[in-house]
Amino acid sequence: MSKGYFWVSRDQPSTQDIHFKQIELDEGETVPEEQLELRDKVDSALTTIRILFGDKPERFEQYFRPLLSLAQLGLVGNSSNPALAQRALQSLKNEIVAREAGAIKNGYMKRLGIWSLAFALPSIFIALLLDHFLNQRSPFGGFLFLWSGCMAGVWLSFGTRNVVITFEDLGVLEKDRLSPAIRLVFAGLLTVVIGLLISTKAIVLELGGLSTAEFIEDTKVALLIGALCGISELALSAKVSQHARDFLGEK
Repeated sequence: MSKGYFWVSRDQPSTQDIHFKQIELDEGETVPEEQLELRDKVDSALTTIRILFGDKPERFEQYFRPLLSLAQLGLVGNSSNPALAQRALQSLKNEIVAREAGAIKNGYMKRLGIWSLAFALPSIFIALLLDHFLNQRSPFGGFLFLWSGCMAGVWLSFGTRNVVITFEDLGVLEKDRLSPAIRLVFAGLLTVVIGLLISTKAIVLELGGLSTAEFIEDTKVALLIGALCGISELALSAKVSQHARDFLGEK
């Protein structure tokens, strides 16, 4: 146990914030590093809780009150205990992950899936309609199937990349902070660029005995390439940028 160097209370009028007020220090006295670290961790945890439950007062209070209490335990009074407060903070984080991570991840995958279907199904319908009226495979249809495959791939990508969700991930599931719709459009357009590179033979790819250039004529190949591009969405921008630099002669 040690001396606490802060007054910690619920902020007013912002009741969703914690107010940390440092006490007056004697000459040559400094705030222990472990208390500064605890304050920063509590503040970071509060930010995540606000992001998740700021518009749900009851759920917010369920986690805010224990957070305020452990902050006071570690930072206030002549018998503060930062080490115990750190352990209590980790226990609170573990509880939030256990209670909320499944619903948050499933909710995001549901939103991403809805947007994926909204972008993919019209493209498939238009491609089939073009084939019907032209009575042959339209080259444009190959790109539409490529786009549709990418939509499914991006949905699969999130599930394969984010198998385990940590407390720090809860507030921002995707590090680039793109919304589901923008993520899908971005990945889809990059996939179309990859398709253009393949169709113009600017790049030549082989998958086993399969030539990727067949995607314009073969629906299965187009869907497969699109899905693989979607699953590898994080590498797409680097791949396209590299080819752009090569084309322009940049290093």
